[in-house]
Amino acid sequence: MARSVSLTASLEDYLEAIFHLENKDKVARSKDIAGALGVARPSVTGALRTLAGKGLVNYEP
Repeated sequence: MARSVSLTASLEDYLEAIFHLENKDKVARSKDIAGALGVARPSVTGALRTLAGKGLVNYEP
């Protein structure tokens, strides 16, 4: 049975950026995510940790 995960619009934006970067480059690096979204790298790190905690991405610092 699928579980429901609550996401903010911002976290959805991160997932979308990751999706597009992985399709294009086969990998989504934090610097590339930051560039795509126009945010600072520490913001990306926080979002990736949150998404990893929800089981939505594999994050390796």
